[in-house]
Amino acid sequence: MFRALRTFLLLLLINNYLLASSEYGWVQDIVGIDESRFNYEDGSDADLELYLKNSFFSSVKLSPDGKHLAFQSKSDEFTEGILVAKTDDFLDPNKGLEKATVAKAAMKSSSDKVLGVPALYLCDFNWVSNSIILVEVCGKQFDRLQGEIFSSLGIFKLFNIKTKEFKNFIYPLEPPPRKGSSTFADRYKPVTFISAYDDEGVLMSVAENKRGFRYAYLRKIPFDKRGTKPNGEDIYVSQKPCQYKVMNKTNNFCNTPFIYILGKDKKPALTFSSDADSVYAHYTDKNTTKIDIDLEDFTPIGLKGDFLYMAETSGIGSHGLSVLNLKNKKIQSIIPDDCHSVLNAMNSLNNPIPYAAGMECDGKKEIIYFDQNNRDAQILSQLAPSFPDKTITLGNWTDSNDRALLTIEDSSVVQEVFLLDLKQGSLKPIGRTSNVPKDRLHKMVSKKFTTRDGESIYGYLTKPKGKVERLIVYIHGGPYGIRDFDSYDFSEQYLASKGAAVLKVNYRGSGGYGTNFMEDAYKEWGGRLLNDIADATQAVQKELGIGREKTCAFGASYGGYAALAMAYKYSELYECVAGGMGVYDMQILRDGTDDSIYTRQDDYEEMAEKFWGDNKEVLIDFSPVFNADKMESRILMWHGLQDPISPIVHMDLMKEALEKNNVPYQAFTMSKLGHTFGQKEDIKAHLPVLKDFLFNEL
Repeated sequence: MFRALRTFLLLLLINNYLLASSEYGWVQDIVGIDESRFNYEDGSDADLELYLKNSFFSSVKLSPDGKHLAFQSKSDEFTEGILVAKTDDFLDPNKGLEKATVAKAAMKSSSDKVLGVPALYLCDFNWVSNSIILVEVCGKQFDRLQGEIFSSLGIFKLFNIKTKEFKNFIYPLEPPPRKGSSTFADRYKPVTFISAYDDEGVLMSVAENKRGFRYAYLRKIPFDKRGTKPNGEDIYVSQKPCQYKVMNKTNNFCNTPFIYILGKDKKPALTFSSDADSVYAHYTDKNTTKIDIDLEDFTPIGLKGDFLYMAETSGIGSHGLSVLNLKNKKIQSIIPDDCHSVLNAMNSLNNPIPYAAGMECDGKKEIIYFDQNNRDAQILSQLAPSFPDKTITLGNWTDSNDRALLTIEDSSVVQEVFLLDLKQGSLKPIGRTSNVPKDRLHKMVSKKFTTRDGESIYGYLTKPKGKVERLIVYIHGGPYGIRDFDSYDFSEQYLASKGAAVLKVNYRGSGGYGTNFMEDAYKEWGGRLLNDIADATQAVQKELGIGREKTCAFGASYGGYAALAMAYKYSELYECVAGGMGVYDMQILRDGTDDSIYTRQDDYEEMAEKFWGDNKEVLIDFSPVFNADKMESRILMWHGLQDPISPIVHMDLMKEALEKNNVPYQAFTMSKLGHTFGQKEDIKAHLPVLKDFLFNEL
């Protein structure tokens, strides 16, 4: 027995050594691909290195008096943390960031065993006075769906830019009592930043467990407070449990910023609660009077008198803005009929009501104004024509209301930030989030398509700077509620650098276009959704003068499924298809026998009937596994062995079906990969392989 155990341990050590000695030893089950293709050496592909490079900063914020700029840096040149510079020094071309930096704060620390995270990191920051920055610290955890992610822990620190020192401010876990026992849930008090209050304190939402429910305390906590307990002056205590239903599960939301809607005096005017099915608003009066209307599909924005402004949500992103009349309980949309997809909403200083919103209207970016008399609206309307077809945001006003940050974003410039100074009448550039030179970024343009059944759908086309060598249709996942935006995407920029035009299509089911648009996709995985993608593909093929021989489709998750389905549904359009992490047998998906995490949900049967139906003939027709004999495109597949959403059984069955029908294919698995494209090391292993396949060079 001991000899067998020793042998097992020896083999385990040898295996671990082999994995460690090969840079990409976790790439396995390789079919039809030279294994050396996965051993990428840093620097061997300058384009890949360029587009994968970390951004210079992820956010920049102006101090209340406008004298300092603070950056959250994620660049290769700086340790992740906060960089603070005097505004005038930073704008001086002879000084810049390096010379003007007064703080470089590394946020990594020792592990927190109680909270179960190996290290702590900076995840957000806010100016709360002219000299103090409130820093929120996150934990890096492994999520089965997303891999390594940063998750909020409710831990906060204070950074004083004068003394350049950090001070512990809030740790939401109280120490155990000296006598008796206490559960983790009772001791853990989620804390969320709400707003700055005055020069001596900050407003926080503090959640506490009572009788199995969480209650939210709106609390002013003084800056001079030290220690761990998030104690301070109670501004308001929610009289209703702060719970609500999200994605078929009931979660508490005491740690969301819209648990309270504040008035101009920074006192709460509305709070929110829920039951098993609906979200409700409550007046913050003595009785916490309930407003009996379901607000589950809305995110509160602000309150003006008896009118609650809300963003209407459908899947990822908001698709409209509405106003709830609290007296008659009627909801009215305030956007034009041809507009959708709220990209950003803009508010004036100390005014929670949006005066304008950036939206997509008939596929094009526009600014919709709600208050033309607003000063900031007038300023924005004068600036916007200089930045056509871009997402433009005006905000972060100083207390004197004469300095603000202007942010410009699209796929080609990534994100640019300017300082607007009304006293000087100037607009000065602060910086770009990307390290990629402008001349190496490829322009993305919005596209509108009319489907065969007369529906308008939208998408984006990124063209290379030179000759178009290939058309690659990049299909997003979901399919319900997920969507593509015209934002920076390293993979499409990388493919464009190699000569590909990259098309993204927001087919029916995509988020941001309203409930009807999404519901039109139910039970249509292999029908209407594929038709939409095919119709858009044909339109772009005609525009570019490109035929099947130079057109490919690829994607992951639902995009992986759709790519493989195109190989028999629309093989006349696509010379090659590449699918990652896809579902290929819709029968076992529908029956709940593929061992995905969704099958363990109590309401799985209800969800399955809603999304896929139970027509066996349709499910077989929609399943690539049962249609392998009809596939006429080149095929590549990849999958992660840690995938809990599309388990590896789908790829195994697809390989069996292809081999049974003598259909050639290429494939590989990645033992460390879940339901994502992975970390940089994973991407460097498989993205060049995918590129070579799409260009018929594999």
